[in-house]
Amino acid sequence: MSFTFYFTEYYLGYYNIPNIISCGIAVYLIFFLVRRSGNSILHMDKVQLFLFLSFVSWFSAEAMFGYYSGVLKTDPYPSMADIFYLAGYIFIVLLLWSLNKAYKIEISIFVSLLVTFSLIAFYVLYVSVFIFNVYSLSGSIIDLMLVFAYPIFDLLIIISGFLYYFREKEISLNKGYLSWLLFSAFGFFFFIADVIFGFDDLFGFSQDDHLFDLFFNIGYLMLGISVLTRIFYLNIHSRND
Repeated sequence: MSFTFYFTEYYLGYYNIPNIISCGIAVYLIFFLVRRSGNSILHMDKVQLFLFLSFVSWFSAEAMFGYYSGVLKTDPYPSMADIFYLAGYIFIVLLLWSLNKAYKIEISIFVSLLVTFSLIAFYVLYVSVFIFNVYSLSGSIIDLMLVFAYPIFDLLIIISGFLYYFREKEISLNKGYLSWLLFSAFGFFFFIADVIFGFDDLFGFSQDDHLFDLFFNIGYLMLGISVLTRIFYLNIHSRND
């Protein structure tokens, strides 16, 4: 449904209708996963709660982004929507932190990989802007901060997905660990979308190209399939019991 809206460009004045739909479906699937695990929306475990809150935050952010762009006809970036986007990432970090208490992966691995990728990104930006003057900065300092913040969070998702995949594969016979690869793919497509969107705003590219929305949609799709994978193997485990 979301891809139909995207490719037909039937946005009803909202630039991100496809994102709202796909994120909303992801929220529903997470709710369904909670129900299938035997819990309710009021009695979720910590991991389920953080996952649910993260996508509720992102859904609120997408709706707010659409309101700014479609109703108010103002630039939605940066805006209050970014607070909800960042809140979603914070809940994801809390989710990964809670899981790591069981998975016991060295925090230094996360830190070293993030620092490496962050230094590479900073070097590319610094060389492009301040040495070769490839583009002139058109955004504010907040834009500059967000153009780094979002991709770093995305990289954390990518790295965590791979590390948790190999870790769960070692300790579990249930093939639900395959969902972590899809979780990494979700972070990967969000990384591409955030880089395109951030640099588009920062350097003043054409605003007519909404290619980043396509990658956001694919990211939500990967997350949805990841949740469905968990539901599938949860059902198999329940039948075996």
